[in-house]
Order: sequence, then C-alpha cells, then structure tokens
Amino acid sequence: MNIRQLERLYENNYLFDYKLRNTKDLLLIHGIDYKNTLGYNNLDDLNRAIYEKFIVNFFNSWGLESRWTLVPKGIYWVEESDYLVKEKPDQDYYTIAGGIVYSIDRNGLKSILKEWKDEEYICLDRIVERPKFYLRFEYEVNRNREWLHVVNGGENWY
Repeated sequence: MNIRQLERLYENNYLFDYKLRNTKDLLLIHGIDYKNTLGYNNLDDLNRAIYEKFIVNFFNSWGLESRWTLVPKGIYWVEESDYLVKEKPDQDYYTIAGGIVYSIDRNGLKSILKEWKDEEYICLDRIVERPKFYLRFEYEVNRNREWLHVVNGGENWY
C-alpha cells in the first residue's frame, strides 16, 4: 500500500483530517483488532478501557507513512523492579545491576515477562528497588521492536 491509498481509505471513511475516531476506525482502516493484541485477555476491565483509549491516541500521534507500519505486539499490566548494588560499601549511591518485569493478570497472578542482570555485578549483594506499576505496550514500527509505559489513563506514554 502506498501513502495515497492510505489517504483514500481515510477519506472514504469521512476522516478528512486523517485521524482515527475510535477502535472501529482502527479495524476498518488498518485492519487491527486491538482486542487480539497479546496480553489483552489478561487485563482487567479498567486497563482494557485505558488500552482502548490509548491505542487510538497512539496511532493518531504518528504520521501516515509510519502509521501503516505500526503493529501492536503486546499489552500488559506490569510490576517492574530494578536490582540495585553498591560497588563499594561506603558509597552513598546505588548502581542498577539488573531488573525484572512481571506481567500481572486480571486475577493478580504474576509471570516473568522480562528479566536482565549485568554480569559485572553478579557477585555483589543486591537489593530490589520498590516496584513500579504501569501498562506496558509493545509494538513494531518499521520492523523495529519498541515498547512504552502507558500512564495517565492512556493520555500519555514514554
């Protein structure tokens, strides 16, 4: 599909500003059923509603040329913690030496989604930082894998 064909799809659906109005437009124009995203079925009702709002805003934030390369890959409610170490016992700061991300399903059950450890610090005592909770959106754009923190009810992401 070229850019003009995509513009025509929007125009044929009365979207002359090239902005999606809702998830129905997302399905109609881009062929993406947001409910088929991996992890969606494990979200509670609140996070499903946030994702529905977010996905439309997210697509609209991209230009048309990039928008048609976007592919949702996963949506998860997560708990993330970093592993912290002190390289020297007397230092007053910590170094991040790893981390873990748990996916939490609608029943509160956790499973490891991602984990990493810096081998350079493996022999040091570590503490686990206080966890952060957020909606994690994984996607592909121009064949590159990316992910985002979705915050403020789907209004913002980084």
